[in-house]
Amino acid sequence: MKKTTPWQGRATLLALSLSLAACSQAPSPDTSANDPYAGGVSYPWTDQTPTPADPYAAGISYPWTGPSAAPLQPAGLSGDNSLSDLSWTPGSAANAWGPIELNRSNGEKNAGDGRTLTIGGQTYSKGLGMHANGEVSYATGGSCSTFTATVGIDDEVGDRGSVVFEVWDGTTTRLYATPVLRGSDPPFNLSVPLTRPDGSAVRDLRLVVRDAGDGLSYDHADWANPTLRCSSTLPSGDVFVSDLDWNTPSNGWGPIEQDLSNGEKGLADGRTLTIGGQTYPKGLGMHAKGSVTYLLGGRCSTFTASVGVDDEVGDRGSVVFQVFGDGTPLFDSGVRRGSDGPQALNVNVSGVQQLKLVVTDAGDGISYDHADWANAKLSCSSDTTPPATPSGLTATGTADGITLDWGDNSEADLAGYKVYGSASPNGPFQLLTPQLIRESVWTDTSVPPGATEYYQVVAVDSSGNASAPASVSATRLSGSTAAKLEIENLDGTPWNDRLVFSRIGSLASPPNNGVHNLVTLRVKNTGAATLRISSLPIQDTWTLDPAISLPLDIPPGGSADLRLRFVAESTKAHFGTLTINSNDPATPSLAVQLAGLWQSQSENNQEPSTLQIRDAFGFKNSLLGGEASLNQKGLVRAQGDEVLSPYWQRADETQPVVVRQLAAYHTQGNTATLNWHAKGSNTLNTVFTHAGIDGQTVLPRLNGSSTQLAYKAFTPTAKTFGFNVDSSEWSDPTKNRQGPDLTAGCSGPCGQHIRFYTVRDRAGVLIPNTYFVIMDYSGINYDYNDNIYLISNIKPAPILINVGGPAFTDPDGNVWTADKYSYTDQNGAQQTYTYYTPSNAISQPSSPTSVDILNTTNDVLYRTYRHNTLDTPLDSRVMTFDIPVNNGTYQVKLHFAELYWNEPGKRLFDVSVEGVPKLTNFDIWAQAGGKNTALVVPINNVQVADGRLTIQLKARVDFPDLSGIEVTR
Repeated sequence: MKKTTPWQGRATLLALSLSLAACSQAPSPDTSANDPYAGGVSYPWTDQTPTPADPYAAGISYPWTGPSAAPLQPAGLSGDNSLSDLSWTPGSAANAWGPIELNRSNGEKNAGDGRTLTIGGQTYSKGLGMHANGEVSYATGGSCSTFTATVGIDDEVGDRGSVVFEVWDGTTTRLYATPVLRGSDPPFNLSVPLTRPDGSAVRDLRLVVRDAGDGLSYDHADWANPTLRCSSTLPSGDVFVSDLDWNTPSNGWGPIEQDLSNGEKGLADGRTLTIGGQTYPKGLGMHAKGSVTYLLGGRCSTFTASVGVDDEVGDRGSVVFQVFGDGTPLFDSGVRRGSDGPQALNVNVSGVQQLKLVVTDAGDGISYDHADWANAKLSCSSDTTPPATPSGLTATGTADGITLDWGDNSEADLAGYKVYGSASPNGPFQLLTPQLIRESVWTDTSVPPGATEYYQVVAVDSSGNASAPASVSATRLSGSTAAKLEIENLDGTPWNDRLVFSRIGSLASPPNNGVHNLVTLRVKNTGAATLRISSLPIQDTWTLDPAISLPLDIPPGGSADLRLRFVAESTKAHFGTLTINSNDPATPSLAVQLAGLWQSQSENNQEPSTLQIRDAFGFKNSLLGGEASLNQKGLVRAQGDEVLSPYWQRADETQPVVVRQLAAYHTQGNTATLNWHAKGSNTLNTVFTHAGIDGQTVLPRLNGSSTQLAYKAFTPTAKTFGFNVDSSEWSDPTKNRQGPDLTAGCSGPCGQHIRFYTVRDRAGVLIPNTYFVIMDYSGINYDYNDNIYLISNIKPAPILINVGGPAFTDPDGNVWTADKYSYTDQNGAQQTYTYYTPSNAISQPSSPTSVDILNTTNDVLYRTYRHNTLDTPLDSRVMTFDIPVNNGTYQVKLHFAELYWNEPGKRLFDVSVEGVPKLTNFDIWAQAGGKNTALVVPINNVQVADGRLTIQLKARVDFPDLSGIEVTR
């Protein structure tokens, strides 16, 4: 087994659900001949996110994030709890066909599109609608004894589908599995004790739905009435926090220790808690930066402790202890050092629901920051009797909001009330009053006019006990009886109030090209009175086609379509307006922006430029950055707002990547196909192909369609991916033909034929995770208007370079590229481009090794490095790495391992990044703790201003050594 020193909490397995194909249309009970699962179309969904890491001393990391004890419910878990009313563990949920649905069947691929849960003709109001292969986890804190549910294939798929339902203790132990259940089977009841073989209670309930080995077609799986039977785990009486279940713990060096000092990176490796020579039998041993949260439920009055840096680090270390109650600061110790004695604290926590203990460094790094919360104790009430449910609850909707009113509770220890709300009668309900309210009347002004809201009101006593909820619902009245004008651009881009057109030649005899000279604007009335449009004046070269008879009356809830035709016959760029004058009192005059591009003939250097296309769509991103032209002969160098990134990742992994083609200006009659491919693979996956007749227009149509614009939302199955056009031009410039670029005068590196720019709206505001993508076919004219796309929900992938070795895929699926690549020059000769100088530096070790590398699972990365030739004099042993990037701020991680020397002091070198010294007399062996041990040194906030990230290593003893470079934005 691979040796790894970092310890982490449960990692949810998602590989199975992402690697299998799912369906493209949720089926109905009929026996339609169409197979919605054909072609491997899938809509995988997950809320899983990676756990971020913090920087650590000398670049070594042992971050720890432990499992939560229970969901942070205001009053804990007690009695019978429906899972659909609880919050699942963040990052644990995955589903192969759209989101997991609450109190609905799985349905289609979108949220909230399921139906009433139905198994074998029996309906259920509560439950989870899932799809194989899927999973979700709930933290129980060990307070629950039994899980019960009724399971089966939902009737929405008829007698099709076959699944297995499984109940797990985290990822370690399967507690129960049903037989294979099919669509023709009746409901299946299960009851699972939540007890481990050693008698302890299950803390992490994980529900899994797997296909039955025959694929996942129609595997719509219902967990109906899923119920946890629990007893309350809120603190009672005087109790040490080290004896309580915690939530969301994190620590800067190994696990948090209970009743021990932090010690080293292993679990239970600390010593007796000791501060200033005084020992303590109880408490928490933590390390900056760390935190831990406890659920108090408002039951406790005081928190006491003695805090300080543990004596195990001598007089070193400096930390700050902080206490928060429901996010509000309650205590700050100031800087405490290893030479200080214990500091006593006594904090009032009355009414606090969640207590958070935090340890930060003192701004000087986390070295030796071993922080003790000694004898940390809570004083809490032992009262467990809840107050009565609020009576006489009513809800009245007005134009100003919805007012709730109920009778006063009579309990002497009543602390107040909490109000929860939901847009659905089945929840989930969200807390609307974070602070207890004292009065028995409350008005919700946040609900939109015309919307219905469902409420629960709970009474809470001074011990934090909560009553059963009282329920009610009401609809907020519309605040106006007037007409309300809204518009929709049916092109879908760029905005509802901006339409973009293009055409070629004269109106009398235009060429036989497809052009985008007609755009439809839908005018809608969302008000309560008839909308009357009195006039529609147009500025510049557009007409209404067909003409509209005015006045135009649109009833409430109705709409009318206005089709505009671009009729320019001269001047390349046109900008005008359509003004809609109406009786909408809020917007009596609404201006719609019009932009049109005209060219005298198809091709022949008459096409609009990339800048004119950008301006037509109203974007404000800089393409040139003050330079004269986009033509850099394919040089890999950023201009303006350009982002240099050969590979990309989804910004939100629960959402698809969305692509819209904004323009095509290449050879008329030719199609163009946009593809994506996994990093490390040349296998292309088609996104879409635009129609060949639309080779000279904005907003070309899909190939084979006379109406549908080139647009698609797709979910790449690879974490990191690149783009490709027509199987010839790649977003990774190292894959492109560089001979034509060199012939044109490119100085190298070359191959930049697909370029990405950040996007700013008409006000100059950055549109997050959205890129204006321009491309040019190799060696033609470098005008970059051949195909232009708008791509959203992407972010630049990290740059991963394996120094001294070939490209490879690490155990986490990340593809590392080599530190050099081959290309064919303009004379047909094979050449090598290196990211390092001198270019004759040699890869080490001279013979391949398979040595086991400690402190990592990514052994391949650390088995090679590169340095100067062996005959290089010591004072000339300098290695420089230059990586093309756009100017900006970067986070850099340098990966090292000492493979040659058996003791420290044998290899020493300095490291500078962007000319700034970062490591001096750096000794890998000493810092890593031995030979063949991975070491990661993070270098944060690196500022690049010259278009290249420069990393330089200079020897003091022997040769410099670097195994890998990792760069993130």
